[in-house]
Amino acid sequence: MTRVAIAGVAALGVLAGAGQARAEPVAVLVVPPQEVWAQADRGAVGLLVPGAGATVTREQALQSLTTGRGVSGLAGGQDREPLIAISTRAGPLTVYVALPPAGPHHNVTRYPVAIVGGGFRGILKSPSTRLPGLVSIADVAPTAVDLEEGTKPVIGFRPGNAASVRELDLRLTRAHDSRAAAAAGLAALLVCLTAAAFATRSRRLARTALLAAPGAISIALLLSAAEIRSPLAVGVAVAAGGGVAAFVAASREALFAPAVALFLTAFLVVLAVFPETNALAAVGPHPDGGVRFFGVTNQVETLLLAPVLAAAATSRRWLATVGLLALVALGWSRAGADGGGVVVLLAGLGALVVQDTRRRVSAIHVVLAGAAVLGLALLLVGVDALLGGSSHVTTAVGGGPSDLADDLGRRLDVTWAGATASWHAALVCVLGLAALVAIAVRTPRHRATTAFLVALGVSLVVNDSPVDELAWGALGATALLAWESAVSARRSRSTVPQASPAPSRLSA
Repeated sequence: MTRVAIAGVAALGVLAGAGQARAEPVAVLVVPPQEVWAQADRGAVGLLVPGAGATVTREQALQSLTTGRGVSGLAGGQDREPLIAISTRAGPLTVYVALPPAGPHHNVTRYPVAIVGGGFRGILKSPSTRLPGLVSIADVAPTAVDLEEGTKPVIGFRPGNAASVRELDLRLTRAHDSRAAAAAGLAALLVCLTAAAFATRSRRLARTALLAAPGAISIALLLSAAEIRSPLAVGVAVAAGGGVAAFVAASREALFAPAVALFLTAFLVVLAVFPETNALAAVGPHPDGGVRFFGVTNQVETLLLAPVLAAAATSRRWLATVGLLALVALGWSRAGADGGGVVVLLAGLGALVVQDTRRRVSAIHVVLAGAAVLGLALLLVGVDALLGGSSHVTTAVGGGPSDLADDLGRRLDVTWAGATASWHAALVCVLGLAALVAIAVRTPRHRATTAFLVALGVSLVVNDSPVDELAWGALGATALLAWESAVSARRSRSTVPQASPAPSRLSA
């Protein structure tokens, strides 16, 4: 079998994964999978995802491997200088990597990677994934450079064996298989509850529709912790369990905002303390496809936007409380690590504040609010970085305006490619956009719904998942509209003056 070796850098052996060692030659070899597994007893072994997106090619994988930058199957790669050179010889410290065969492939297969020498033993780990045994293909080149420069490498190791890595691969496959069923169950739940809320004008059903997403996410996390991944069981449990949890939490209007705050607190703890539980949940990241290894995805961000804005709209106290909890859960690099979510949420909260303080909103108010949102988002990311946080968000912001502009341009390319990737993706985007436009032109306008539309518009610019944003966004906006319509109807009835009773004969 032909071996493609990538070398030309020096390396340092590591002591217990701490990155302390001496300089040694290093090579990165591309070999068949069975040859990688054969190295497990000699070093540390793990899995890598060869690309990001639904499809991947060998060419894209090689580009990610040599440049240290992930290549999306949607937008394609960009011309970047490779960080490591090509060789055909193994070194005292060798990285063995398996890659997909030639041609395009559905990105559902993970490939083994092993590091032999330099003290590596057990299984590989990386802060890029936060899943022991799984590393990003973009970690390999930076690790080689780190070893050459004598700094702590991106890829480390911990105790374990090849059997635990194969078990992780099976868990990732089962999580992938259960994801479609969970999405279908949650969508059906949202449609049914929102339709019932509109038909009955019931405030409790409207609150239930808003709390359905937090309820379903909670059930998905519990199923993940219990290692329940059967698609049928997950789909039924997410729909039924999420609906029951939401209906109970929506029993009283005064409990609505506290319920959202309680969920955000618990969700923050899971994101920070149990990242693996969240990563393998049916409603959550997609580590099996290399899109999101941990934290909050654009799907979850969009699902939570409506209940968060609804709770924030109940009072200024809850606006501050729920808004702060949501910003920490979404934006903290050790939790959600979702920089786009921070900008989107700040845009929605800002729209609520502007509507509260201004009866008429002019163009200058919009510009000032936008500048304030951007400045506050950068400030929060900067504070996170100063406190030791590290993620793709802090890296992009730390690169300066040029890197931020490049990242935004890449996201816009991925957004367009994702919306036009297939006829059914385009259909979902068109239907979602049509529903949102219909809500936007509807009168009278409600403040929380308006804030939601503003935030979703920002999301379409700063994020790169148009199908999730438009589909789940349309469902969230509809549920939010049902809730505000029911609340407004009750207020209208309570302010109608009561007719005076007709005089009785005696009084006459």
